[in-house]
Amino acid sequence: MKAIKAMRIRFNFGDSWTSPYLHILLSQENEVIVARCLDFTVSSHGNNESDALNSLTEAVKECIISAAENDALDSIYDPSHSKYWRMFNELEAKQVNARLTKSLRKSIPSIIADKSAVLSSEVSHA
Repeated sequence: MKAIKAMRIRFNFGDSWTSPYLHILLSQENEVIVARCLDFTVSSHGNNESDALNSLTEAVKECIISAAENDALDSIYDPSHSKYWRMFNELEAKQVNARLTKSLRKSIPSIIADKSAVLSSEVSHA
């Protein structure tokens, strides 16, 4: 198994409900892409990333509907094994570092050219 992408995504159920951001780990296993929702211990697979995510969407939907029909919403949070969370965190950190480096490389000429600029900050929350 090789981890290939860490994602935080929301699931929409029509106009009825939008999930909070959920942790999704994509991995290559044999000839397929496996998508895991680490919050529900639900996984699915497909021939490519898109197929795997679409299949996972249906699996999460069924998990939530089943929990609702069985009055088990209080126990729906069922986190995956810690090895998947470690893989997610390591991969997400690498992805953030790559985006930061790319952004800095793109902006570095103007940063160096304007050393005397006053820095300001803007804080936003996810």
